[in-house]
Amino acid sequence: MKNIAKRYGVYVLISLFIAIYYELFREARNYFVLGAYYGLLDEEYTPKLFLKLLLFFAASLVVLLLLNRYKHIFIYIDKYRYFIGIGIILICTIFELSGSSIASFYEYTGYNYGTKEELYSQGVIWGFPRMIRTDEWATLTPLNFAQEYNDYGATTEILRGTTTDVTTFYANPSFSLATLFRPFLWGYLLLGSAKGLAFYWSSRMVCLFLVTYEFGKILMNNKKILSTALACLVTFSQTIQWWYATNGLVEMFIFGELAIVLLYYLLKNNVLWQKALICLGLIECAGGYLLCYYPAQQVPLAYVFGAIALYVLIHNRELIKGRDILLLIGSVIIFGGLIALVLYNSIDTIMATMNTVYPGKRVNLGGNSRLPELFTYIVSLFTPINDKMVLRDNVCEMSVFYSMFPIGLGLSIYTMIRNKKADLLYIFLIIVEVFFLLFCVVGLPPIIAKITFLSYSFNNRVASIIGFIDIVLLIRSLSEKRTKKNANDKPAIIIVKLIIAIAAGILMSYFLSVGGLKAPMIIWVPSTVLIIWIIYLVLRDTTDCKEQLAITLICVISLTGLCVNPVQKGIDNVTNNEITSEVREIVEDEPDAKWIVINPEHTPNNLPVTVGAKLINSVNTYPNMELWKKLDPTGQHENLYNRYAHVDFDVVDTETQFKEMHADNIKVDTNYNDLYKLGVNYILSHKELTAPNLDFKKRAGMYYIYKVK
Repeated sequence: MKNIAKRYGVYVLISLFIAIYYELFREARNYFVLGAYYGLLDEEYTPKLFLKLLLFFAASLVVLLLLNRYKHIFIYIDKYRYFIGIGIILICTIFELSGSSIASFYEYTGYNYGTKEELYSQGVIWGFPRMIRTDEWATLTPLNFAQEYNDYGATTEILRGTTTDVTTFYANPSFSLATLFRPFLWGYLLLGSAKGLAFYWSSRMVCLFLVTYEFGKILMNNKKILSTALACLVTFSQTIQWWYATNGLVEMFIFGELAIVLLYYLLKNNVLWQKALICLGLIECAGGYLLCYYPAQQVPLAYVFGAIALYVLIHNRELIKGRDILLLIGSVIIFGGLIALVLYNSIDTIMATMNTVYPGKRVNLGGNSRLPELFTYIVSLFTPINDKMVLRDNVCEMSVFYSMFPIGLGLSIYTMIRNKKADLLYIFLIIVEVFFLLFCVVGLPPIIAKITFLSYSFNNRVASIIGFIDIVLLIRSLSEKRTKKNANDKPAIIIVKLIIAIAAGILMSYFLSVGGLKAPMIIWVPSTVLIIWIIYLVLRDTTDCKEQLAITLICVISLTGLCVNPVQKGIDNVTNNEITSEVREIVEDEPDAKWIVINPEHTPNNLPVTVGAKLINSVNTYPNMELWKKLDPTGQHENLYNRYAHVDFDVVDTETQFKEMHADNIKVDTNYNDLYKLGVNYILSHKELTAPNLDFKKRAGMYYIYKVK
């Protein structure tokens, strides 16, 4: 009996977690549709609820036990992992499956989800759309769709209603040199918007997992199960999943980790033509990383990958040959020439952005972060349940890597002391982590912040990278540590370590709670039990415990990460709904007509561009200074509109005014006579308008379309 509990106890605990989590997720989905809590979320414990939990638990346990019984199948999964990955991408692309939250447009255009059938009608076949991810479904995705009506040119007049560079900061698909370094956009160019969106989502997910797995094998002494755990901790982390389609974070990890892998094999390989191909891959990685154009995370991640690359070079220094140096020098020259050409083609856009009030002039010196924030990961696994379940900031800003801080930091130091040997990788990463902690908690002098380029970042972005460092330190420590099994199996030692784990887990959760984070008990209890279990397995330090820890992390992190984004089939709910169908008809008759959208908020403003309407107040990725000067010839309000901005419009009979709503949001109350200055031809409005120079054309769903006389 003891051996059974020891062998299968981990599956019981994981199944309990899965049962509770899945029930919470089901309740959250029903809340999204019906607007009411019940069951666990409402602390309503009924016999029916316990029966469902029991069924979920039993089903999970059976699946896990079967996988354990036939675990030799994982040998074949590992052997054919690339073919499996390609198969997943093909299936998702063919059937137009993505993780986009574009079904959110349904509610933001005047409707309400009242039944599950309505959710299905919008193409949602798993989960529910994340309305808070407006950067994805309301901004990036519509802008990508607009390119289909621009023949994927490098510039377009659909966005902003004037010539706009699409190769730079939002990196829309285009036939340009920049897209050479953005392979995940190639699906748009070859297959169109629907399948392009599916390829974009699926290919990045598969590549991130496979690249992180290879990256892990290099750093984790080829321990496959630990490398798989690392791949899950990164790919299905709350950080990656909540920010999946914006800021280029996925690309940063893919290209950064792949560069390390390629550098490693460049040194290990002796075939010249293969080395040359590897160098081409390094050029692609460098360009892909650089052209993410999001220094807030590029800068701190560059420190991490730079430290690891330095370790790889030093650790394999005896393998470095003269031709390797020549190949790398040649790669740098080729890369420099290509990037110089890309930047030259977009120099006006880059300069315009650098000279904006936001984000161009934004500077951060760090500081003011609180230590309890480093333990947010404990409850972050439950952010997919509901963005109001954990009351601090918004759910996206709360999303972090499940870093298990400070276990990785402490364990790596302990490993070096125990082995009586300094490990350069540990040392490099610890130095970077301590530096980042100083930035977040204490802050840096202005000159240091500028020299290190951390002035371009800010606290929560750096904190998320600290989490990644902790994960690498922990998994690598587990791959190296050795303990005599008999010593760890003594009952007294086991009990002591269990007591330490319980005390540490409760203390960490308490530290987080007194730091101001509030959550219901149904979240605190499983979150605390999970971290206690992880600490206990780390302290036990046996081969079996390491395997159990890896299995726990693989199952828990994968489940919680896959619950963040929905599974969305197709894009007809956006490009062929009542509104876009009416707009498309007008665009086909008057393709050069310019539009504005009037909404109570800017969220759905980009909808018309998905069918090719030239929209003045689509998101202004960089300011249209020439246009705004027509309304503000003296430049009195330049600080308001000289920024990246979501632009709200209204038509009034008073003087035209600019208003700052948020750092990235302005409102222009436009006198109806000034519509001529803007060159507006059509208005899509959520409300009826009465200006004398507007001619009502038709009703489009819950909106009205007017033509400027």
